[in-house]
Amino acid sequence: MAESFHTPFGDIDPAAVEAATAAAAQADSRKDIKEITIKFAKGLCSEPFMSKSGKEYVRIQIPNSDPADHDPWQEFVLESKQVHENQYGKGLWAKIPADGHITVSRPFLAGKDENGKNIWDSRKRTIPNRELKEMVEFYKNRGRDERSSAQEGRKASVKKALADDKKEADRANGTKAKAPKKQKTEPER
Repeated sequence: MAESFHTPFGDIDPAAVEAATAAAAQADSRKDIKEITIKFAKGLCSEPFMSKSGKEYVRIQIPNSDPADHDPWQEFVLESKQVHENQYGKGLWAKIPADGHITVSRPFLAGKDENGKNIWDSRKRTIPNRELKEMVEFYKNRGRDERSSAQEGRKASVKKALADDKKEADRANGTKAKAPKKQKTEPER
């Protein structure tokens, strides 16, 4: 057995020093775990709920990337202490291990009971956390052309609605919409 060291502050056991060193090395290895940050809107996060073990969790929904897809949204669960509000208070973010996996579920209509009420069930699958990040942040991958054309379409529809409202207001007031004035041009000499 190794002897203990005598210091002015007390005796030091070498086994205790080795155990403390090993614990510090293990803590350093936990810091080396790569994490990814997923960002999502507040509206996608449900109210916290308590598990049977007493831990508080939060359910986060994943919107469908295709606007024509009307299936129920997929969802996953994280501990509520992992989910944080961003600095502006309009969004949420969570850090999860980059190399981990998470279970994603999608509810589906399983049928109807005797009373005609819907019976819901869910399909569960396990996906890598990197794929989860892509699914949650799908809006970042859309092309710039798609976003700009969608914005132009909205602007055009707003302008048309304003013009229609002005025409209706003029009719209600009994005034006629004025045509733009023609500019006089001088004949060339």
